[in-house]
Amino acid sequence: MRKAIATVSVSGLLTDKLDAVAAAGFDGVEIFDPDLISCPLPPRDIAARCADLGLDVDLFQPVRDIEGVPPEEFDAVLHRVRRKLAVAAELGAGTVLACSNVAGSSLADPDLTAEQLHRVGELAAEHGVVVAFEALAWGRHVNRVRQAWRAVQTADHPSLTLAVDTFHLLARGDGPEALVDVPGERIGFLQVADAPLLDMNVLEWSRHFRCFPGQGTLDVAGVVLAVLSAGYAGPLSLEVFSDLVREEQASETARDAMRSLVFLEDEVAGRLPAAGGPVLAAVPPPAASVSTAFVEVPGSPPVRALLEGLGFAPHGRHRTKPVTWWRNGAADVVVNDAAGTDTAIGLVAPPVAGVAARADALLWPKVERARGADEARLPGITSPSGLHVFVSAAAGDSDDWQHDFAADVAAADRPPGGGPLLGIDHVGVGVPPDRLDREAGFFRTLFGLAPGPVEEFMEPRGRLRSRALRPPRGDLRLVLNAVDAATGVSRPLGVTQVAFACADLLALVCRLRAAGVELLRVPDNYYADLEARFGLPAYRVEELRRHGVLYDRVGRGELLHAYTPVLATGFYVELLERRGGYDGYGAANATVRLAVQREQAR
Repeated sequence: MRKAIATVSVSGLLTDKLDAVAAAGFDGVEIFDPDLISCPLPPRDIAARCADLGLDVDLFQPVRDIEGVPPEEFDAVLHRVRRKLAVAAELGAGTVLACSNVAGSSLADPDLTAEQLHRVGELAAEHGVVVAFEALAWGRHVNRVRQAWRAVQTADHPSLTLAVDTFHLLARGDGPEALVDVPGERIGFLQVADAPLLDMNVLEWSRHFRCFPGQGTLDVAGVVLAVLSAGYAGPLSLEVFSDLVREEQASETARDAMRSLVFLEDEVAGRLPAAGGPVLAAVPPPAASVSTAFVEVPGSPPVRALLEGLGFAPHGRHRTKPVTWWRNGAADVVVNDAAGTDTAIGLVAPPVAGVAARADALLWPKVERARGADEARLPGITSPSGLHVFVSAAAGDSDDWQHDFAADVAAADRPPGGGPLLGIDHVGVGVPPDRLDREAGFFRTLFGLAPGPVEEFMEPRGRLRSRALRPPRGDLRLVLNAVDAATGVSRPLGVTQVAFACADLLALVCRLRAAGVELLRVPDNYYADLEARFGLPAYRVEELRRHGVLYDRVGRGELLHAYTPVLATGFYVELLERRGGYDGYGAANATVRLAVQREQAR
C-alpha cells in the first residue's frame, strides 16, 4: 500500500522535510499550507523537487471554514478557495483537504452547508482536483464523521468526497462502525494518527499530543480496516501534530513514521480478506511468548557489593567476554566489566531468527557486537532510549544465552545468603521524558507488549511518569520511567531498577538487615497512614514498620515490598512478595519511596 506523510509531522523547513521523508522511503507527501507559505520556492519548484525525490504530492492541506458561512461572506470564501485550488494544481496535488468550520459565526444549517460544499465541488472540478471534507473534532457544527458524510451526500458533487482522520473520529468516541455504508470510492483521503487517552480539551489534545500508530492507545487499526474494507484505494497517510516531533531531527522522525505505518499495515493485514484487498507490508509475527531472561549492568564494586549482600554469587563466566553471570535462586544478573558498558535486558522470545527479522522489517537498529564461534545468536536491538535488548531462545536450545557461559565451579558450594529468590518480577527502565511514547512503541511493535496507562507521581524536585507493559503470554513485566525534573537533577537512563520476587519478604528482610545490608528507612508517618487507609491490626502495622516494609492491597491481593538505596549510577533493587493474586506495582507507595530515596541519597 502506498505510504504518505504530512509535512507537519516532521520538523524543519519544507525542503528539509521533503528530503527526510524521501530518505525514509515514503511514496508521497501532504503539503501543509503554512509550510508552503513560509518557503521561498514557488509551488511549481516544490512539485519539481518532489518529483526528483520520487515523491507524489498526494494532498494539499488545509482549506478551512468553507461551509456554514453566513451567505454575505461566502463570495470571499470562494475567492480564497479558488486561489488555494490553483496552488494545489501547481503542486500537482490531486486532492485538497477542507476542514469543517470552527468559527463562532458559523451557522447550524445543514442545507446551507451542503449548498456551499456543492459550490466548492464545482470549483474543484474546474481545477481538476478533488476536495476531501473532514470533520474536525472541535468543529463548530460538523465535528463527527457521520455529520461530514451526510453533508457530502447532500452536497452531491463528484469532486467532493469524505476525508477520514483516525484521530478526529476516535477522539469523539466514535469507532469503525461510524463508517458503515460509506463506499470506498467516496472516501477521498485517509489520514492516520494515534494518541494516548487524555481527559482534556480536544483541540489541545490534537495539536500537542498525537503520536504515530503503535505509540498511543487509540484503535487506529480498526478504523483503517473499516476504510480499506469499504474499498478505499488511496494512500495511507500520517498526520501527527506533536510538540515532540517538532523538536526531533526530521530524519529520525521520518524513520519512526515509516516503521509506524509498517506496523499498522501488519496489524491490519491479518484481518483483511486475502483476495481483492490492498497489498500490505509482510512482517514476521512477534514472538509467541516473551519472558525475562536476565538484566545486564556495568561491573563496579558497588554493584558487586549489592549483589553479594542480596545473596547473589557468580554462577558462570562468559567464554570470550569480560562478563560474569550472577545467580540467586531463579534470578539472573549479568555483570559486564567492559569499559563504557550500557545496561541491557535479555528476553526469552523464540523464535530468535523471527524476532530479528521483525526488527529489521520495522527498521529498529541492531546492536553491533562481536560473536564468537559456537556462541548463541542472541540478536540485539537498540530501543529509542538507547537500551540494548537481547533475544534468547528457550533453555536448552543452541541459541539459549546460558550456552555462552562456563560454570563457575568455585561458586557451586557457596551458600545462598539472602536467597533463594523466585526470579525477576519486573524491570524498571529510565527513559528521556520526550521518548516515553517512542519507547512504549518499540516494545509494542517489536514484541507485541500491551502498554498500560501513564501514571504520574510527585518527585521531590519534579514528577515521575511511569508506564507498565506486559506481553499477551510470558512473564515479562517492564516499567518505563521518565523523570521530568529541574535542571541539574539526575535522570538515570537504562535499567535503573530490578524487582526480585521472594516467597517470604519479612524473613528475607530480617536476614538482610542482620547481615548488614542497607535498605530504605521508611518514616513512621507512613505506617500511621497505612493503618488509617487499610485498618490493619496494630501488630501487623508494627511488624511492617519494624522491618521497613511497604504495603499495598487491592481486593484480596496484597503486596509487600522493600528497597535498597540508590547507587551513584542510579541503580537500585526492589524486593517484593505478591499475595492473593496482587497484580500491580505498589503505585500508592511510589511518592513515599521517591522521597525516601532522595533523602537517603542526600
